[in-house]
Amino acid sequence: MLAAKSGLPVKQIQLNVSGLQIRCLIAGVSGPPVLLLHGAGLDAAGLSLGPAMMALADTCRVFAPDLPGFGDSDPMPPGWGFAEFSAFLCPLYDALDLRRASLVGLSMGGGVALGFALQAPDRVERLALINSACLDDAIPGGRMTWFFVHVPGLSLIGWWFLSSSRHLMRWTLLREMRHRPDLVTPMLVDELMQLARKRRAAAAFRQWQRREVTWSGLRTNYLNRLSEIAIPTLILHGQNDRLLPVAIAERAHRLIRNSRLEIISDAGHLAPLEQPEAMNRALRQFLPPHRQE
Repeated sequence: MLAAKSGLPVKQIQLNVSGLQIRCLIAGVSGPPVLLLHGAGLDAAGLSLGPAMMALADTCRVFAPDLPGFGDSDPMPPGWGFAEFSAFLCPLYDALDLRRASLVGLSMGGGVALGFALQAPDRVERLALINSACLDDAIPGGRMTWFFVHVPGLSLIGWWFLSSSRHLMRWTLLREMRHRPDLVTPMLVDELMQLARKRRAAAAFRQWQRREVTWSGLRTNYLNRLSEIAIPTLILHGQNDRLLPVAIAERAHRLIRNSRLEIISDAGHLAPLEQPEAMNRALRQFLPPHRQE
């Protein structure tokens, strides 16, 4: 679908990574490698970061995996949280024959990228964090998220309604992308409905939330380690993000020495879809073809 929309070739491969079958999209044939890490919920490779993938493919080799439990990859192993996802990137790099790559992560994917940059800084060329989790212990969405996650059956009921109604899916997207309602197209709604109706849809998201969302805050929190990051870092954040307030990104910028902060106007948590032009321009400027792998 990405290839059809963009006119650029996108290759899809299956990888065996630590015994898990992982689907990965690849675009671009030359330039430095960039790994895109999608968000949680109904996200997957080529969806929220699809515009970024196409924008970077002219000058980079871009890899976008479905993380375990998402899209068309194998289910998430029991007990996984941010730390396990971050550790998974090491064998994923090896399976893709990457010694070193830049990481671009959205929301959950940003937290995964951040954890890996702290675990294996020698394997990360540059780091781009988009509306990233794990910059402090704030629960995305606040305490209501805890009730939605931990009250038995509540999350299942919510996902059932969402997967059963195109009108509800469209309303949810319009609420999240209120600055760009013109981008809530039937094609985008169709893509999300297909993901929502897959077997085990949202199971990984619920499992991950139960692991990470505690009453006192997000279990994985790298706030006290941000000063350790020396990798060139770009922090992109939607100005009107209601799940993760922009103040979190501003503080992270002050703590990460070699960082640049760009606040994306008229955008919320789905900034890559709401303002793709501004997002892609910032990423292309930050990830120049300065080195061949």
